[in-house]
Amino acid sequence: MELQLYFYHQEISKSPEAVFSTINNDEKLLETIEKLTEIEYINGASNSREAGTNGVLQYNGEAVEAEITQYTPDRRIEVELAIPAGRLVTMFNIVPVEDRSEVTISAKLLTDSPVSFALYALKIPAVKKQFNKNMDRLARH
Repeated sequence: MELQLYFYHQEISKSPEAVFSTINNDEKLLETIEKLTEIEYINGASNSREAGTNGVLQYNGEAVEAEITQYTPDRRIEVELAIPAGRLVTMFNIVPVEDRSEVTISAKLLTDSPVSFALYALKIPAVKKQFNKNMDRLARH
């Protein structure tokens, strides 16, 4: 089952390169995404953004396994997180529009559990609020 948890589509007053300067920098991500406290790569690298890169994120006090499944420099990143409820797939895509950017963000839960599906459906307002807060912080950095 697939549950759309979040969808954002809007223009912001930053170039794709300026937005990705935060996405491509672990320190800036830690400053921007509230509740994200550590990024550790399985291979010991840092700031790696290639497809197939595996790591562990410390988010909200929990260790979460993550894999970058798709990456196009300064345009798109897709990350898959292994959470107890299933797989959380987050996609961040940017299209340049003159001196601005058209930003699309999507987060969806893939699960085989009807209970997880129902529980996460109830969490959509909280997820939306958290993503919007992080997006506001990203637009300001």
